[in-house]
Amino acid sequence: MSTLFRRSLVFAFTSLVLSGAVLAASTSSSSLAPPVYDTFMPPAKGGTYADPAFGTSVKRLSDAMNMTDNAGSGGLTTIGTEYSTASPFNSDNSRLILQHNSYFGLYDGNGTYLKDLPFAVNVSTEPRWSRTDPNVLYYVSGNNFMRLDVAKGASSLVHAFAEYGAISGRGESDISRDGDHFVFAGDGRYVFVFEISTNRKGTVLDTAGHAFDDLYIASDNSVVIGWIPAGTSRFTGVELFDRNMSFQRQLTHALGHMHLTRETNGGDVLVWTNSNDAQPIACQNGIVKVRLSDAQQTCLLELDWSLAVHITAPDGNGWVFVETYAPSNPFPQSAAWAPYANEILRVKLDGSQTERLVHHRSRPFDSYVYQPRATVSRDGSKLVFTSNQNLQAILGYPNLYSDAYLVNVSGSTGPSTEAPESTPAPAPSPSPSPTTPTPAPPTAPAPAPPAAGQPIYQQDSSAVSYTGTWSSNQQPGHSGGTAYLAMDAGSVARFVFSGTSASWIGYRDEWSGIATVRVDGVVKGSVDTYSSPGQAQASVYSVSGLSNGVHTLTIEATGTRSGASAGSWIWVDAFAAR
Repeated sequence: MSTLFRRSLVFAFTSLVLSGAVLAASTSSSSLAPPVYDTFMPPAKGGTYADPAFGTSVKRLSDAMNMTDNAGSGGLTTIGTEYSTASPFNSDNSRLILQHNSYFGLYDGNGTYLKDLPFAVNVSTEPRWSRTDPNVLYYVSGNNFMRLDVAKGASSLVHAFAEYGAISGRGESDISRDGDHFVFAGDGRYVFVFEISTNRKGTVLDTAGHAFDDLYIASDNSVVIGWIPAGTSRFTGVELFDRNMSFQRQLTHALGHMHLTRETNGGDVLVWTNSNDAQPIACQNGIVKVRLSDAQQTCLLELDWSLAVHITAPDGNGWVFVETYAPSNPFPQSAAWAPYANEILRVKLDGSQTERLVHHRSRPFDSYVYQPRATVSRDGSKLVFTSNQNLQAILGYPNLYSDAYLVNVSGSTGPSTEAPESTPAPAPSPSPSPTTPTPAPPTAPAPAPPAAGQPIYQQDSSAVSYTGTWSSNQQPGHSGGTAYLAMDAGSVARFVFSGTSASWIGYRDEWSGIATVRVDGVVKGSVDTYSSPGQAQASVYSVSGLSNGVHTLTIEATGTRSGASAGSWIWVDAFAAR
């Protein structure tokens, strides 16, 4: 890539056409460093960019440094998700909540800020969306279990647990799948299941003398407790209890970031990182699936020891999401940059596939706020993560700065039904191989430079139309300062001209892919736009000797690339015709 574009190609894109898929992914397992790691600038709030390595479209939801802290003073500094296992999306994905320093902001399903929640709902109250009413949030306040109508801004008491000074879900648990149960700890000691519809507390487990960190509730309302000590004896590792708090079995020997979900056959599973297990069963530093029914472990993905993770799972569409982060802050071009470093992944629960979605680009300027805490909607179609995008170094932002970003996850199958084991819910179609192009016509002839005096038509000329997913990039090296680019297969640019010859002018570099070229609907060949070093305003394809009249030159992205290229971008900078 040329020096100019290494320094300033920041991919701060504005989407032009959104009819195509917004999720791209790689299924390779090699180390893949994000380009322009120290200079990348995200778009303004509400803008989108395409991840330079994977092509996934990412929307920036917030601009903390230019938003007011309505519960305090000055700017917000920190906007982000609460935690990976607490979905911020309501039951129909029409609303989501994000943490604004100490309180919560309410956003619509596309990430547009609407208003603040009442300040009684704050970071200590564990707000959780109802599964049946898209306007209802539940939260705790001292020893009270509360209900908030977000449309009206009115709170009401569900149940007062007068026998305790305070109740808590320990910050990680969510409402049960049936929408009628929560697991709570009273005074950090007494664990029980509460049923909303009957307003009744179940049998209590007294944990006196046994320190625990995590509480989760499964789809059948059984309870998972994560004990702080590791080992194989009782009250160590992760244990399963029924809803009446009777011990069932040990699931793991040690704590680790985890989340509960269901397989497509309806079975409950714990997806867990086994990095703290001194005697791992399935793999080393792995993402492991543990069946609640018998504690059987299956390794889904093994990671480098330099990586830590968070795990977030939808209700049970056959996938789980894993976000990795590297506390050592490695440099991308160094040997320390491990495969899957600082990425958000979608991992199939049968272990057959790992999709690499995006580099989150968040750097450890502090010990916690920088962690992306990626979290998914319950149907698996939307994912939000937190990132500082290295803006502390680029713009001088404070160490505790972060903002929130949204990915619309295409290919989601939605909540699964009780399908039998032999007929799992359908999975997304695999992405094209990143290194093996799809079959293409014979290679098009080498382009000739545009003839002297040929009129230039910029990429946004009325003579050019687009379908699919295209983005805009502004750089001084482009003709007119702007070019459009796409990587989704089937994204098309059409140039209609009058004359006998035309040329496609574009940008070529080490991240460029293969396009199909047509003239008047007839395929002329495939063009590999890869180049090293990069070339700005390159004549990518030319045609001449046409009959004098109106013609159409069509450029179509194939979503493929040569073995030398690290991406499949197709650039349209301008056209020339005569």
